[in-house]
Amino acid sequence: MFRKTLAAAALSLVFSANVQAAPLSFQSKTLEAKSCDGKNSEGKPLCHQLTVGYPITGDKHLDNWVRKQMGGKLPTQKSVQTTLMRDKDVKETNKENQQRRKAGEYPCALDYIDTLELEGYTPNYAVFGKEDWKYTCGAHGYGVHTLTVLKRGIANPKPLKLDDILLPGQKAKLTHLIKEAYVKYLVESLEGDEKSARKYIVEYNGNDFSATENWRFDKNGLTFLYQSYEIGAYSLGRPELTIPTKDLQGIVRPEILKESGHYKGAE
Repeated sequence: MFRKTLAAAALSLVFSANVQAAPLSFQSKTLEAKSCDGKNSEGKPLCHQLTVGYPITGDKHLDNWVRKQMGGKLPTQKSVQTTLMRDKDVKETNKENQQRRKAGEYPCALDYIDTLELEGYTPNYAVFGKEDWKYTCGAHGYGVHTLTVLKRGIANPKPLKLDDILLPGQKAKLTHLIKEAYVKYLVESLEGDEKSARKYIVEYNGNDFSATENWRFDKNGLTFLYQSYEIGAYSLGRPELTIPTKDLQGIVRPEILKESGHYKGAE
């Protein structure tokens, strides 16, 4: 009887592991809306645009989470079009464009991107990326990309925070590793030297450089993503800094590092 019970328990564990490791779907739904008013400098219709997207993972708990991020109801082509048509900035820009045309200036077309996608997953976690970007007639567009790591296989999953994955008292060591990775990023981006890179970090950040909560799994470790302007000028983009698994030993919980080795990203 004991052997049968033990065998059943072992089989249950295998089955559970297989369920957790089941692949997720990278299928996504993209909805695009346009609102046109007048013509541009080339005589073509001047159209404001809105792009909305969300993923379909095939996991009921994750898909329920996605729905909540969309306000409790998934967007439709009609709802996205309505949102753009009613946007107060669109209406205001249309009025301003009339004045621009009279003054012989170029009219402006607004562009919005509001998308959520499944970026990757491990046997026990899923990584989502949310892009919130807009162009509102300035010198360039601006947006943020937010990463969220969720536990798979549970109802109402909560985002996994940095403190959840770190061993006690290790945040300072992690911050140091990320800062050193940023030094290398600057050397490559600015084609300069290490001394200049370190000077730039101090001039831009002072003593406020810190580890970001914006992280995700990577096949080779963990990746930390900073927003434009967060730790450097806009021209440096959004620094994406990957810390190898070997360097995170004793800093990040072993079970988290184990997950990284099984990470599958969107192709």
